[in-house]
Amino acid sequence: MPSPKSSSLKPSSLTPVRRRSIEEEVYLRMREAILSGEMAGGDRLIHEELAGRFGTSRIPVRDALRRLQADGLVETDSRGVYTVTPCAIEDVEEIYSLRALLEARAVALATPHLSKADLAELHQLQQAMDATESSGDVHSYVTLNQQFHHAIYEAARQPRLLKIIVSLWQGLPPLTPLKIHSRVPAANREHHAILRALAEGDAEAAAAAMARHIDNAGVALRDYIAEAGGQLR
Repeated sequence: MPSPKSSSLKPSSLTPVRRRSIEEEVYLRMREAILSGEMAGGDRLIHEELAGRFGTSRIPVRDALRRLQADGLVETDSRGVYTVTPCAIEDVEEIYSLRALLEARAVALATPHLSKADLAELHQLQQAMDATESSGDVHSYVTLNQQFHHAIYEAARQPRLLKIIVSLWQGLPPLTPLKIHSRVPAANREHHAILRALAEGDAEAAAAAMARHIDNAGVALRDYIAEAGGQLR
């Protein structure tokens, strides 16, 4: 197996951090570098090098790497060596085909259990996502989108199914709007279709709408990676 590539980070783009929490700033800077492709799939992430480039001690870098590992954006081997998690077209096709299957199932199971209060919460989340579409606040959209999906799947009352779905979210899938801003309006329209079916208690229509939503997101991400040469990072 080939050894991990050493990272080739541009000092100009990783300037010393300022306020906020230092750990939070390092985490956000590293996440952006991964999502932009500056830190490429397979790049080795060395604590001392990153600390020097960010102008911090090793501790904020260590904590940021742990958060990025929990996000699925970096991985570590048995020696504790961190590398950027690769994401190729094949990964996207596998992940999104599983997501479409499992998340459609979760929606169908959740539909009869959703109360008026649950539906009201989902409508509030959707209204908030509509507002972020208007304002261009994609970071808030990502958070709200995860809350929207999780609220539906939790209502399915299938904890093992929910755990599998959440595991498939690790890495790039929930962060796709940060890279493909054009998906947000279409995703919102798809959410409204899901909500209409849920409000009508139509489990079959809700499941079909969710499957289309996931499939469309997967196609957009696959096309994006193809344009980047077959490897996102």
